[in-house]
Amino acid sequence: MNGTVQLHTKRLLLRKVTPEDAAILHRELGCNPEMIRYTCWNPYATSESTRAKVESDIQGYQKEGCYACIIQFGENIIGTIGAYGYDSEMSSIELGYSVFQKYWGQGFAAEAVGEVVRYLIMDEKINRVHAWCHADNTASAKVLVHAGMKKEGLLRQAMRNPDGSYADQKLFGIVREDYVI
Repeated sequence: MNGTVQLHTKRLLLRKVTPEDAAILHRELGCNPEMIRYTCWNPYATSESTRAKVESDIQGYQKEGCYACIIQFGENIIGTIGAYGYDSEMSSIELGYSVFQKYWGQGFAAEAVGEVVRYLIMDEKINRVHAWCHADNTASAKVLVHAGMKKEGLLRQAMRNPDGSYADQKLFGIVREDYVI
């Protein structure tokens, strides 16, 4: 396995995380309540937690099955995408992503997710890529379907909203035999 490599799409550069990315990740992901409304976790909440998350991603590059990228449009960082929790026995990995709010609705998430799914299945030869989203996050569900994933289920009350209430979680996945270029 090659791990995190630089990838290009029509509009985007997907590259390794660097320590210099911490400030913008904290500002755009950690300080915006809309960014955590549907994820229910926030590793970028403080400057310290952001630095720890960035350092963890960088250290992860030494481990098999860790993929962490910055999504860049031109010179602008617009989000993150990564795959984690690689299970070598099952040849399976979980995908996650965040696009800064000011870039929502422009197709950037679908473009980045589609390229990472392609890379994981075709280049890394991973058999299964899966992801989840908050049941109310219809935009994220559309991104995952656009990348070829199928809705596989619903976990009832599997998440806690920022206000403490419970929320359902939709599960999506794609396997190599169903992947179509």
